[in-house]
Amino acid sequence: MAEDLADEVLDLFTYIKSGKKEFFHSEKPFVLVAPTYSWRVPRFLSEYLLGCSFTGSKEIYVILNYGDSCGNAEKYIRGNTKKLGLNFKGLYGIKMPENYLMLFNLDSDEHNRKLIDEANDKITKAAAIIKEGKNFPEVNSGFAGKLESSLVNKFFFKFIVSDKKFYYTKKCIKCGQCAKNCVLNNINYKDGYPVWNGRCTHCASCIAKCPTGAIEYGKKTIGKERYLLTKVVNEKK
Repeated sequence: MAEDLADEVLDLFTYIKSGKKEFFHSEKPFVLVAPTYSWRVPRFLSEYLLGCSFTGSKEIYVILNYGDSCGNAEKYIRGNTKKLGLNFKGLYGIKMPENYLMLFNLDSDEHNRKLIDEANDKITKAAAIIKEGKNFPEVNSGFAGKLESSLVNKFFFKFIVSDKKFYYTKKCIKCGQCAKNCVLNNINYKDGYPVWNGRCTHCASCIAKCPTGAIEYGKKTIGKERYLLTKVVNEKK
């Protein structure tokens, strides 16, 4: 998308890990690209952005990738952008492979490659809308979407999102990648082995990016293949 828009990409991961609030400036509209967590923008991402300042352009587009749907995420995004003093130009959802291993199995690589190809087409379409300065089409979430983004989201984060079931196995080589890849700095080490500290958001990065497949979540992930976009794309080549 950055290539289509001749624009700059900022990886918010590094900013969030640093814990420093930032001043973001752009003469072009801001474009936020993020995953969907339980039918909304990830809570930790919303909290971080609400502590930052945005100058220059007063317009922002939001693009969410999702496994199931975006639910009624637009309602909450609209409210947050208003607090930031930005003009919300709409939400654009792009379906991507399901990677939430703590609840679901992965689909086949063939199926996931098809989703990725379709996503690339949608990225081009979204970029064209942004170039023209138009709003993204309105999203009709329906009753189910409203329920998912409100009550189900609250239930999910209160009763399901926890790091108590994460553990390492004998495959662990003490490489340090899990801590490096944790956006919330939730992992440190004891005798070189990972310890989770209660601030998890269930992004599954520690599981998916472990080079030896040494991290499990209870019995839910045992025997399951890990998902990485680069792996699926590279195998296609």
